[in-house]
Amino acid sequence: MRPNAQTLVPNKSQVKRSLKWIVIVNALLAAAGIVIGGSSEFVGQVHGTSFFLVITAASLVSIEQGKFRPQLKYIWHVGSGSSLVTGLVVILLIWGVPLPDALARPVGSVAVAAVAITYCAIISLIAERTRLRLACWIGAFIHSCYVWTLIWFDFNAMSGRVLALLAVAQSACSLLAVIDFIGSRRAASSNARPVQREFKYCPYCGQTELSPAANHTRCDTCGGRFHWVSAPGS
Repeated sequence: MRPNAQTLVPNKSQVKRSLKWIVIVNALLAAAGIVIGGSSEFVGQVHGTSFFLVITAASLVSIEQGKFRPQLKYIWHVGSGSSLVTGLVVILLIWGVPLPDALARPVGSVAVAAVAITYCAIISLIAERTRLRLACWIGAFIHSCYVWTLIWFDFNAMSGRVLALLAVAQSACSLLAVIDFIGSRRAASSNARPVQREFKYCPYCGQTELSPAANHTRCDTCGGRFHWVSAPGS
């Protein structure tokens, strides 16, 4: 029998706060572009920059949060780098910086990697069942490999139909992951029990100067916030 277990997880409020500030700053940037005026092309460039900054930040945060899954631990760094490169190149293209023809295929391949790894990170966060999670990961890998093949090799043998079939399979797998996530959240909320635990040491810096709050504990030395939650299957 498996004993009841408790897992210490970092508080995600800082990540949420960072995303909110990114959205606010980009909204102010877009508003400034409109107020300052200029051509419609300039306003479009400001809006496009704002949009892709948010998309890139969301991708990086998703990958960072998905790192707790050890199965893909060597892939997350590749995903972060791919997202940064893709976001930078797209923003440069928005502002009229030309992309050499020799870099078109490599950049396209990097963009596919960024999208695929971001998707895998999101699946890592929402899918509790191992088989379902692996099915989504494998589907994303197969889909990416086929797109990479289309980028690097010239052939048109039923490429549209194959892509459509892969997209349908990936969508079905993703919907199952979302349903699994909703079901696990409902089960956790219905079986949740308040757990009162007393911390003695900060898990980040090891100091003992701690301040309890309503739903978390704060370290007075490093400012880290943390709380206890029940581990899955406990």
